[in-house]
Amino acid sequence: MIGKSRTGKRPRTFLRAGAAGAALAALVALSGCSGTGTGSDDGRTTIRFAWWGDDRRAATTRSVLADFEKANPDITVETETSDFNAYFDKLATETAANDAPDVMTLGGAYPREYSDRGALLDLAEVSQQLDLSKFPEATLDSAKFDGTLYGVPTGGNAISMIVNPAVFEAAGVELPDTGSWTWEEFVSLAGEISEKSPKGTVGYEPRVNDTLGVYAAQRGTPIFDEKGELGVSAATVEDYFALEKSLLANKGMPSAEVVQEVSTVTPEQTLMGRGRAAMTITYSNLLGAYTQASGEELKLVHIPGEHQYERPGTTVLPSQYYAISARSQHPEAAAELLSHLVNSAEAGKKIRDDRGLPFNTEVREAITPALDEAGRANAEYVDQVAENGAAAVPIPPAGGSGLNDTTSKLDSDVLFGRASPADAAKAWVAEMKQALDSV
Repeated sequence: MIGKSRTGKRPRTFLRAGAAGAALAALVALSGCSGTGTGSDDGRTTIRFAWWGDDRRAATTRSVLADFEKANPDITVETETSDFNAYFDKLATETAANDAPDVMTLGGAYPREYSDRGALLDLAEVSQQLDLSKFPEATLDSAKFDGTLYGVPTGGNAISMIVNPAVFEAAGVELPDTGSWTWEEFVSLAGEISEKSPKGTVGYEPRVNDTLGVYAAQRGTPIFDEKGELGVSAATVEDYFALEKSLLANKGMPSAEVVQEVSTVTPEQTLMGRGRAAMTITYSNLLGAYTQASGEELKLVHIPGEHQYERPGTTVLPSQYYAISARSQHPEAAAELLSHLVNSAEAGKKIRDDRGLPFNTEVREAITPALDEAGRANAEYVDQVAENGAAAVPIPPAGGSGLNDTTSKLDSDVLFGRASPADAAKAWVAEMKQALDSV
């Protein structure tokens, strides 16, 4: 289930609506090393594919790859997978040694950083193997830099509020009209739920890195502007840190220690996943994972503040990107695999919305009947966000990959009382500007 749309209209589908940096810098020094992918005496080609995610994603992906190998008996796909942080540490090291996977998964600022370093293949070179005609042009723009396409989005999602109605009910608190609620109402509501719930259950489980961008965009200042420069002001960052401090003060969210403990865990290990939080802000396609983990019927609703300001703040975002290594010895085989991942209806029926709702219109249509209740709710929510007409968020520039670490560190300083919201905001702006200037 999802809450009301901003417009109140039936939404059209979004497809129809309009240590890594240092390692990467070593690419130039190591440019003489061999590329990735291997051949064999029996004529088979071996390529490598890497992604991050949990065990469920790994099992699904390997099933899709088995189908690909069956249809392409001359290609063998070796796999590499790990959690998010370990994945990018390893990828940076492999890329610096010219040993990157043939097909890699990227997100955030990494497409820009890797393309700027010459690590990604211009996909025009494999256009015969990679047909992107079923992708609306706008969905590919975020992976184009200086007119060159370096990646293909796996699909789309949007930042959302996930709520657990059972926690509301147990606390005797009614869910408000989430089509028009304010941030102030949200803070008060979170505190009330915590107060009326058993010890260990809270009104809100924060995800600072998923929330600050929306909070800033509602005020007309995205984190990064279209020129790749810092767009958000210190005043807005200070307001956000102050909001979190007020949630800590009224016990609407857990202690600083608990926030730090659950900040990077999988959905199964979060408070929401364990049925101990009424609300959390995260990506809409994670509704299914949280639902499965909690065993509760969870619900997607709109972010607070969408009617407080001129802009709703949320927009349809590419979830991840598939890209091909510029050093791949078998770019055509890599492109065949990439094409299978994004163009095959059969692959789509297995992956569904795990990596976002497919942007390929035919695959989106094919998977819709197979979506479970959480998947259908996600699709409806994403369509509503598209209907709201929020401006697309520019992809983070080179140097922007440190955003999450910087935000988490300074947010912790505020929550542990080591810094005031004002001082933390000034430090945040200074560190982000330094990161952008260093590339």
